[in-house]
Amino acid sequence: MTKDLYQNTKEEKKKASVVGRRRNKKRGGCIIGIAVLGLLLAACGAPSGKEDGHPIEGKGSDTGKEEPKEWAKEHGSCGVQELSGYLYEYTCASPYASAEIVIKDYEGEKLETGWDEPSAFQLAGEADVTWRFYNSLTEMETALNEVAKQETDENALYFLYYTFPLTENDHALDLYYILKRKFDTEEHPLTAWSADSGKLFYYMQETLKEEDGYELTYLWNRNSRVNLYVKDRTACGLTLLNAPSEDDDETLEYVFTDVFQRYGDLGSGWGLREESLYWIDHEERLTEFDNPKRSFREVRGIDETWESAGDEGIMRYFGLLVEADYELPLTENGRMLSLHFSLAREDGKEKASAESKEDTELRYDLLNGFCMDEPYDMTVTDMKTGKVLQERRVSLSIELPDTITYPDLNGDGYADMRVGAPVHMSGVKAAEEDYSQPSYLLWDSQTEQFVRMTEKEVQNSREAVANGLTEEEQEEKSKRERKTPFVLIYELSKRDDPEDYIVLTSNNLLEYEVQEGDSLWRISERFYGTGYRWMTIVRAGDAPKDPNYLLKGETVFVPELYYIRKDPCSRGGLRSEGSFQMEQPDGFAHYFLGSDVTYAFWEEENQIYSLPVTNPVGENPFHEPEAWEAFQAEVRRCSEELCPGKVSNLAFEKTHMEDGCDLYGYAFEYDTGEEIIEYVDFFKFGKANMVEVIGVRKQEPNTVLVHTVRYMAASFTDYGGEPGMGWGDDAGPNVGADKWAYPYLHNLFEAARKQFEASGDSAEEP
Repeated sequence: MTKDLYQNTKEEKKKASVVGRRRNKKRGGCIIGIAVLGLLLAACGAPSGKEDGHPIEGKGSDTGKEEPKEWAKEHGSCGVQELSGYLYEYTCASPYASAEIVIKDYEGEKLETGWDEPSAFQLAGEADVTWRFYNSLTEMETALNEVAKQETDENALYFLYYTFPLTENDHALDLYYILKRKFDTEEHPLTAWSADSGKLFYYMQETLKEEDGYELTYLWNRNSRVNLYVKDRTACGLTLLNAPSEDDDETLEYVFTDVFQRYGDLGSGWGLREESLYWIDHEERLTEFDNPKRSFREVRGIDETWESAGDEGIMRYFGLLVEADYELPLTENGRMLSLHFSLAREDGKEKASAESKEDTELRYDLLNGFCMDEPYDMTVTDMKTGKVLQERRVSLSIELPDTITYPDLNGDGYADMRVGAPVHMSGVKAAEEDYSQPSYLLWDSQTEQFVRMTEKEVQNSREAVANGLTEEEQEEKSKRERKTPFVLIYELSKRDDPEDYIVLTSNNLLEYEVQEGDSLWRISERFYGTGYRWMTIVRAGDAPKDPNYLLKGETVFVPELYYIRKDPCSRGGLRSEGSFQMEQPDGFAHYFLGSDVTYAFWEEENQIYSLPVTNPVGENPFHEPEAWEAFQAEVRRCSEELCPGKVSNLAFEKTHMEDGCDLYGYAFEYDTGEEIIEYVDFFKFGKANMVEVIGVRKQEPNTVLVHTVRYMAASFTDYGGEPGMGWGDDAGPNVGADKWAYPYLHNLFEAARKQFEASGDSAEEP
């Protein structure tokens, strides 16, 4: 993801400097600061004498047999304002060189720049530079650690600049692991970046601070030990040797940014994670897997049409996968298949077929903004006979080795293909739901080919295999027996996470006889899986008042619990910031609930109306049993007087919820004379807001509508703010409000009468 380094720093610098720290006459701890160099040198081939998991013997120029050369020190100076140009243009006598930089009498004036521009200073003062040259990394490391121990002038800034070449055996990812293991901390995390269109990459210790409740990131800080830049296989770094007061923070920032900006554009960069660091200096990788056994050979390439592409371009860190090979058993002990994927190249000589055009459609908009699903030519071969079983073009984004897996998706005994959603966030395996659902290719044993299927088709195929039906027969069966994920569950298994469920407490009480050694906590654990519900257990009126004292043989009453699994594919539902939130499951036609409720004949889905509104009647008008019984009596009266002879199977439901609210509902069937229509109404009252969820559909032989409407109403959470939906502000009163005692709820009997009676006036007025 792009990160604007200058803008980030610009915001951080707005914080005022705090009390300055005391300057130290002698920097005995400086060797800690320069230790990064010793580690870098060891990582890059120097025989430092420390194993640390790396070879003792050096490599590169350290293994040469030439006699060491005597190098004379060189002295130079320049204005602080010209320091970066001086260092960049200076021609070192040896590839291994360092510069001790002493800046005295530095005074700076911060210049005004735009918010999207780097900070600028007009600095006075001179920088004295002492150059030293070395024959090897080992010699360089020894000398620089000695420099780090020397005394420093408290009135000057001391920097150590160093540069050395990387050998062909030095890899960016290896160096990252070494630095991370040594220096990465919570306050100073190690990060890797690319810049200048990928021509430059660097390692940096950032500094995280919390100020005024905000977490700020400082890119160049006196406590950050790692500032290493690599370009054209040459590394250069800058380390602060003394620790000036915090009043010098802006000066330090300028020196760091000014020195390194000569090596490339640092205005913005791409974060380099482990995967992208690997491909900086590798072109191919082979990975072996089990279950089933397969190989994954990656060869990285670059799409020439990408912006800033080319051997030195940024996209070499995010290169397209050119080829991937898999070898896997089709069945547990059966024939072996070879699958080869190669990035398709359009030669312009022939037009793609209609099927190819469909398969190569760019379906995914990826996070790094550069590439989407790409067209691959897939070849499936029988490894025993060499016969090519299938050749087709597929649309894939094979970013990581586990993007494609081969589970038996439908249980028919054959390996299938699951293609994960593309994840191009620098090789990080992100949650697929943040991108898109995976795609599937199932093995067809009749045609001996992989066939693309949707997730719904995969589920249908799985059920068909389980039921011994064809996929067409299973699809027809599923339509007749449509199931719901929101069915009430009476007991959770040990594998279930209670956080994934909504809990409802029934008015029904289960009797339990206390056994020896029982406690309310243990009884709660036995019934609910947790002891924290012990307070819901009811004891007889003459029982001891001490909750820790239970009598053997005593009868206690345990309220029955129901569970509704939360929608795992929820996209957020309906919500208003600071006011409420409520789920809106897929597969249903959702409408804002206005003053009327009608059944749309042309809609095939279940139809659900809902809209949270301000609670006009207080927290809960039906909490007392007498009030709920009065409501039920009024509902029965309306059903008989408004819809005589047409209502059947009228049922009521009341449960208690963990948020302290009660959930109410009723359902009935209405006979239009031609068909049966189902109505379901659930409502829940919060302190400030309430919700009413109404479902209506043509009668089906399942309870999908009841379960879904109940779940939506149960998921309603009241945060106390104004609903703010702006819907129905000018609407009239709820349908049938004047025909019963509860005008804040919709009268569904009047709604049915108005829609299905030949005339709205034909029914006798109550």
